[in-house]
Amino acid sequence: MIAASSSTFSAMTLSDILEQLSKDFEAWEVVGEGRHFLPDIEREFLEIAPSYDLEYSAHAPMSDINIGSLNPRMREHALQELIAGLGAARRMGMDVYTVHPGFMTPIGFVAPDKVKEAIHSSLRRLESVSRELGVRIALENMPRSHFSMATTPLSLLEMIEDLDIGICFDVGHANTVGLVDEFLSLKDRFINMHVHDNMGEMDEHLPVGKGTIDFPKVLRNLSGYSGRYVIESRGLEDAVTGQRELRRLLD
Repeated sequence: MIAASSSTFSAMTLSDILEQLSKDFEAWEVVGEGRHFLPDIEREFLEIAPSYDLEYSAHAPMSDINIGSLNPRMREHALQELIAGLGAARRMGMDVYTVHPGFMTPIGFVAPDKVKEAIHSSLRRLESVSRELGVRIALENMPRSHFSMATTPLSLLEMIEDLDIGICFDVGHANTVGLVDEFLSLKDRFINMHVHDNMGEMDEHLPVGKGTIDFPKVLRNLSGYSGRYVIESRGLEDAVTGQRELRRLLD
């Protein structure tokens, strides 16, 4: 199943984006911030979403959210935002909730082991809530950046090795660090996938086929994967372009 997702959609009204996406997609991964913070749109969503033949999942808030913050008050605020979204996702009938692992801060570079401890503690709390609600959490691998966490398979696994948390495999992010094949070795834990392309240096979110990722090879190595393919794009036009090429490859 191919879904669409973009931060730019969060600036649109709920009715407008549903009308647009339902023309070309089977599912929508709602980026739960901006105008689409899940608790804020929950009532309207439950009223109008049944009119569209779409499935739904959610991406947790990203902006100003750091579950690895070494400031316990800031970390707690971040967790409360994610937990509020997770609860709304359950009530809205969503089955997967994708989460970012946090990022390094100036003080974090001084005490990186403490950051890892903070992330693991945060994920353990989220795991507990997700188990109660029945919504699976997928932790996403991040792109090349001095501030990014979980940019390698090992660092991602260390965060979730003893937790009942799946992986959102972002193939574009993996390409920026040259580790697409290595991440594919973790496919048994993939429960979501973000699909976009780039030239191998930056997180460009290009449509499928417009960068250097060998998508035919990636898809061959994903044999047995049953989750959604979420086209993460810079906008609706790119999403449709990427969806058409991905569908051609899958067929």
